[in-house]
Amino acid sequence: MPTKYARIDGLVIHYVHEGTTTLPDVPPPLGRGRPLLLIHGEGGSASLWTRQMAHFARAHSPIALDLPAHGRSCGLEALDSVAAAAALAGRFLAELDAPPAVIVGHGLGGQVALELAVARPERVHGVVAIGTAARAEVAAEQIEQLRKVVQGKLGQQFDTPFFGAQPDFAVMRQFWGEMVKTDPRSRLADLLVYQASDFRGRLGGLNKPVLVIHGEADRICPRAKAEELRGAIAGAEIVSIAGAGHVPFLEKPDEVNQAIDTFLARVSKA
Repeated sequence: MPTKYARIDGLVIHYVHEGTTTLPDVPPPLGRGRPLLLIHGEGGSASLWTRQMAHFARAHSPIALDLPAHGRSCGLEALDSVAAAAALAGRFLAELDAPPAVIVGHGLGGQVALELAVARPERVHGVVAIGTAARAEVAAEQIEQLRKVVQGKLGQQFDTPFFGAQPDFAVMRQFWGEMVKTDPRSRLADLLVYQASDFRGRLGGLNKPVLVIHGEADRICPRAKAEELRGAIAGAEIVSIAGAGHVPFLEKPDEVNQAIDTFLARVSKA
């Protein structure tokens, strides 16, 4: 995937795209099909979206970014709110002169996508929220464990709450191989932001099409949370992915990509 950087409010933001390469300071062309902006979840990076980038490049213009202090973007500290991340994403799309995009977000990134749709509706054509809760319930032991990692009292933990009951170990290696590239301090900050963010009651006026994708074996965002999010948004759809946990776009990419394809076909007619 071609790699580029954009300067947004003094920050250097790394992103990847597909299709024609351009000079370093020239945004990639985004006129093929519908632009898709993919936003990673807590502690993630653009590299986790490789299966979606390759698939959607056949008919659309996908882009995936690293939020500040994640992946290869600059910064020592993660952004301190969903609103700040959404504002940056909006300015990023403006910098690229992108047409209204479908925003695909995972976990915390799904909340960023929804916030962007509320705050800057002219930038958004639709939203796909994967493993996202309107009000997340982050386990206290998960936060405490990561806090100990940050403090140097515990090594990196490569456990499996992110995956279904029968995880593919190659997928697990890819996931953790990318997650460890982000400083644990940023991963902890993301969890705390996600825990503090409450979208219940804020989405009633959202008038963009929304698809909620839920892994049936998701232990981090269980079905009740996905249904709560769907119920807060008029006209929102929900698709469950059998056998997948919290990262269905990695575990079951064909099923997730098909669900998004169906959504894109529908909203492109709107």
